[in-house]
Amino acid sequence: MNITLKKHIPEILVALAIVMTTLWTVNAVAFERQSSRGNGVRVDVQPVQLLPGKPAKFKIKMNTHSVELNQNLLNISTLKDARGREYRTEKWDGTEPGGHHRSGVLSFAELAANPGVVTLVIRDIADVPARTFTWPVK
Repeated sequence: MNITLKKHIPEILVALAIVMTTLWTVNAVAFERQSSRGNGVRVDVQPVQLLPGKPAKFKIKMNTHSVELNQNLLNISTLKDARGREYRTEKWDGTEPGGHHRSGVLSFAELAANPGVVTLVIRDIADVPARTFTWPVK
């Protein structure tokens, strides 16, 4: 290895770390939280990961003081992209059904290339037929 190049390896590694951190941060903060209120229940959703070729993941919080939150989110959630492709739910990593406060991460299958936008629909919470959340994906 060239002696001059060896001399600059620490600077190169620091620059690479900064670039990787910046890319991760851009993806992490690029998606705004969206909320839906209806029949005494607030549902907040924020994407955790929306990248083609990776599982789609959403942080979900549900809060109420009037109804029991006993839904199975795997059964009442759908995800579609702008091209009409539907992605299957894969995992709910969060609080169990029941109670007035629930939170966790809902995961779907890997996103296809060029999804355009994705739309998450959560059905039948507190007699609200559908709560719809949409984000662009680059």
